[in-house]
Amino acid sequence: MSIKEKAVDLIRNNRTSLPTLPVVINNIIITARSEKTSAKNLADFIVNDQAISARILKVANSAYYGMPKKIDSISRAIVIMGFREIISLALGTGVFSALSQKGKDVRFDMTELWKHTIGVGFAARKVVKKTAMTVNESTFLAGLLHDIGKIIFSVYFPDEYREVLEKTVTGQAPLYNIEKESLGLDHAEMAYLLMKQWNFPADIIQPVRYHHDQSACPEEQLYMAMAINAANFICHQSGIGQSGNKNIQQDDKVLERLGLSDQDIVTLAEELESERSQVEDFLEALS
Repeated sequence: MSIKEKAVDLIRNNRTSLPTLPVVINNIIITARSEKTSAKNLADFIVNDQAISARILKVANSAYYGMPKKIDSISRAIVIMGFREIISLALGTGVFSALSQKGKDVRFDMTELWKHTIGVGFAARKVVKKTAMTVNESTFLAGLLHDIGKIIFSVYFPDEYREVLEKTVTGQAPLYNIEKESLGLDHAEMAYLLMKQWNFPADIIQPVRYHHDQSACPEEQLYMAMAINAANFICHQSGIGQSGNKNIQQDDKVLERLGLSDQDIVTLAEELESERSQVEDFLEALS
């Protein structure tokens, strides 16, 4: 059985030790899809899980949001920060909780990887704002989750993934190309399979799936896939965190379609670098 076949079996087999999301997260996903759900419904779902509630409040009160007064309840967080923002935080904290518990025996610095993913989330919002598009709850979340496939590879296929990472040392090829060649799928597809099993909405999983290759991305999610691609490059340029990829490339066609110049990338990377402490504060709040 190939690694790809084993990965698919791992995702679909209920007998594996693959991390599952709390019931509250499934309820929140359903909530996100329904226009009839009220802020009270959302708050009621979240407060049922004390760990997630605590994390959300900790993040909401972190330096990243810079709220003038302490937010002491989920209901108040929804009022001040917005319905969709809290949904994004709830999903993000739920995934972080599920996967961080599995990140003990990995082949690269997990703290640096999470810094990178948070940085990409921050950068994705900058890209979207710069290109005059509307920032929605999926923007940050897609950035935060774009590399979770690497965690699954490290935990469930440690020997095979160690060989993959060893091949990246020379920096002659991007990590995702080496993954595809060695394992039959890359970390983006691995993340897609996992989030699809978790019933995440398409506007999150499709940009993650195609953030390195937009050629097969559905048109509805193409812009966000390109935004995550650019945000990933910006985060690397800022030097925040480490993704395990030694060969960092940016497709000029992506920047052209987004309407971003080389100077825009430099400026956004400098802005992101100046927010390093906020990225670290955000990670500490998630932990």
